[in-house]
Amino acid sequence: MRVVLIGLPDLTRSWKHDLAAAGERLGWDVAHLPPHDAGRICRALPGADMLLWARTPGRSTPQGERVLAAARDAGVTTVGVHLDLYWTRPAREAEIGRNAWWQCDFVFTADGGHQREFAARGVNHRWLPPPASRRWLTPGVVDKARWPQPIVFVGTCPAGAHRDHRRRLLTWARARYGPQFGWYGTPDRRVWGDDLSSLYATARIVLAESVPSPRYWSDRVPLTLARGAPLAHQGTEGLADQGFGPDIVLTYGLDEFGPLGNLIDNITDHELRERAERGRALVEEQHLWEHRLQEIEAVVRGTG
Repeated sequence: MRVVLIGLPDLTRSWKHDLAAAGERLGWDVAHLPPHDAGRICRALPGADMLLWARTPGRSTPQGERVLAAARDAGVTTVGVHLDLYWTRPAREAEIGRNAWWQCDFVFTADGGHQREFAARGVNHRWLPPPASRRWLTPGVVDKARWPQPIVFVGTCPAGAHRDHRRRLLTWARARYGPQFGWYGTPDRRVWGDDLSSLYATARIVLAESVPSPRYWSDRVPLTLARGAPLAHQGTEGLADQGFGPDIVLTYGLDEFGPLGNLIDNITDHELRERAERGRALVEEQHLWEHRLQEIEAVVRGTG
């Protein structure tokens, strides 16, 4: 399989880098190119089997229509990929179907609950449950001096789709656990890569949430579990179907933080370790980028 990937080759922490590495592990010949160089992308297309366009908001590919036309002239299947939610987010809803990326032969996103809406906009959409990279399966270094709080949350609290529910989660966690709760991922406490693995290896429980929407969750679910951290996340339609059931995830109802607190306070460290081990094994067996690329290949070849 020869693939031209429009991604971010110079940003190693990006999921586009993980996608490229997974393709290479599958034995694919991957040409990972930056989004701004349409000419170079077009020149790489002859002889390729797939153009995999990993979308980067804010870094559009100029002459995207030209790129798609060149791919079709060369007999190359075009596939758009992005790990995000579009429906129920007004600014993003407005753009669906409105630019070249949406005109790929197949578009895969993490927004799995709106197939009819995508189809109504003329988008040939497939659900892509977010995966993790194999590199994050290696356990991080436990460092309680650096990460002293047993209960943590990693992420910002921006205005928009997350704000109300995430703000309530953070407000509750700070009120209930005080200095035992740590909030990381803000501009002054950013945590990436191996540092994040260390934080997750040290924390007793990682709190998380995603924008409430059926069959959607962020990649923080597989990325947290891959690193071996016990995860608390709101119950979401489709989550258990992918294996992330209550035997692995400490599941709570939307805004039902009292029962979550009782669960956290009463669960034993042994039970948490067992959940973490099951979660890491599940990700390794079913939710790595290699698995998602094999699913994409099956759809493209008409066998999936």
